[in-house]
Amino acid sequence: MLVVTNTIKVKEGHGATLAQRFGGANGVQAMPGFVRLEVWHSAAKEGVEELKVCTVWENEEAFKGWTASPAFRESHRGAGGNEVILGASLDKYELVISRQPEQ
Repeated sequence: MLVVTNTIKVKEGHGATLAQRFGGANGVQAMPGFVRLEVWHSAAKEGVEELKVCTVWENEEAFKGWTASPAFRESHRGAGGNEVILGASLDKYELVISRQPEQ
């Protein structure tokens, strides 16, 4: 399993609206190897809110397939011109331990 996090810093008051963009059908749900998407939103600190967009993939190849797809390009079209986004960083993590509640 691979988790990819995109940490997006936005101007205060715009995080919830931007987060809603990830709730629509943007093609990622149909990609081979896609497991799930979660969006986490932090409270504002010093005028900046943070969104952490986490996608879970079966493997690195599945993630690369998404980033090379026409659906990826379409879903990110115009994102660079968004004046509420202050910055972003992408990180990848390999799952090494997972625990479930005892039944």
